[in-house]
Amino acid sequence: MTEPTIYLEANDDLSDSLAKVARIKAASFVLVIPKGAVLLHSPLNLKLLKRYFDETSRTARIALAEPVGNTLAEQAGFELATITAPPTIENVSSDELAATTPELSIEDDSEINASLPPLPRGQGRFVASPLTNWLVRSPQFTQWRLRLSRQHKIAFSLVLAGLVILLSVGYFILPHATVKLEVQSEPFKKQFALTLADEQDLQAAGAGLLTGRFLEVNRENISTFSATGEKNAGDKAEGKITVINYTGSIVGLLANTRFQAASGLIFRSKNEVLAPPVHGQTPGRATVDAVADEGGTKYQLASPTRLSIPGLGAAAQALVYGEIAAQFTGATDNITKVVSKADIDKAQEEAAKTVFVAAENELQKQLKRKEEIIPAFIQNDVIDAVPNVSADAATDQFEIRVQSRSWTIAIAKGALQQAIANAATFEVPEGKQLTQQTIDATKLETVEGNFLTHQVKLSASVDGRMGPHLDTADMVAHLVGQPVTAGKDYLQSLTSVASSSIELWPRFFPRLPSLENNIRLQVVYLGE
Repeated sequence: MTEPTIYLEANDDLSDSLAKVARIKAASFVLVIPKGAVLLHSPLNLKLLKRYFDETSRTARIALAEPVGNTLAEQAGFELATITAPPTIENVSSDELAATTPELSIEDDSEINASLPPLPRGQGRFVASPLTNWLVRSPQFTQWRLRLSRQHKIAFSLVLAGLVILLSVGYFILPHATVKLEVQSEPFKKQFALTLADEQDLQAAGAGLLTGRFLEVNRENISTFSATGEKNAGDKAEGKITVINYTGSIVGLLANTRFQAASGLIFRSKNEVLAPPVHGQTPGRATVDAVADEGGTKYQLASPTRLSIPGLGAAAQALVYGEIAAQFTGATDNITKVVSKADIDKAQEEAAKTVFVAAENELQKQLKRKEEIIPAFIQNDVIDAVPNVSADAATDQFEIRVQSRSWTIAIAKGALQQAIANAATFEVPEGKQLTQQTIDATKLETVEGNFLTHQVKLSASVDGRMGPHLDTADMVAHLVGQPVTAGKDYLQSLTSVASSSIELWPRFFPRLPSLENNIRLQVVYLGE
């Protein structure tokens, strides 16, 4: 029996070659490798191929078209073979083909593939030969093609049915219409009250009432801040101050009286002092020992620096004052960080803001679906804000403990604009309404928040335009499913509408959409 022949392609690598060989049951065959084949790029490929044949107890002779390939094949242990062009199906009768062709079949190659590298999908095809032509014309292959055709028919029928359903549904859903109306408008400016109340408050009532769900968050937070104040703990400067008196009476000053320089530095007298009255143009003078209020060399001021006496009235300060008699000396510098009063005030404010931001996030997490809260309406109450140190404490950092309560009213989305429109109906003339742009631009301010009643009083400032009252829902109901010409006639019959137009998509549809949601009504207020 003639050995079967396997023709490899130039781009077949080792995985492709093994896949083709594994599909043939013959114990020996001829393997034809074309010139420039990828398989010949490395001698290792042929050695691995030979090892596979040895492990599966099969033999193969190799036919190559280039001398270098022959050398590689011999080194790998293959026998060389020569092969002529394969016979064509026209030159061989069916009896001869059956007699010379070995019985070949596709076998389960899962065990072989387990030891081979993975194959890319779509590769491992055979070169056309009389054998493959015979396989394609076999009754079994034809029967498989017929079964595939029936599957295609079923799939095509399903696709066709889906298209019919899609077109039927699209007839109702696809069309869209935009109806534009132009109406006259006039200015409107007003201020009125709104009340945001808990929906459980049965006593709340009124035109400007907006109810919702009460939300509350209590927090306690400790924040750390850095001290920015400075204190000089060095030695204090000492010297003498002369008290000058331009009044007509004796001026007596107690010990520890403050004397202040123009730079703000404070000195204090050590003893009591009596300054005699003025005599003619000569003021009374008295000298007293004094010491700087704090340590530091900046207090070593020289004579004759003028010092005011803050304890006296404004008029008396011009007649009675002090002068440095001799330069203050003995001061040293030793600057340390301290917590100033300004540090505490600023830290309390920032700590409260931090707590309020965290409280707002917690309130947002309590919202249900289709609910919202307006951040401007959140009421933040600071119960306590206590620092852990007092002013002038010598430390680099300090803490602020804040206890707070934040609460608000959660409302339905869009309810605020509706509440403004409802409240405005009592302010605008009959048959008129505010434009949507005016409602959206309404300014709201919190007047008062009462935690006990769960109410927030609001002030609404409206400055915009108003136009004729339009029942847009009723208009859309009249337009649904109508011919385009009938829809235009209906809009022209409305006395409150100055002009109108209908834009339909697709343009070839003769009627307006059958669904109300597919009709978009745009109202343009002239003058807005």
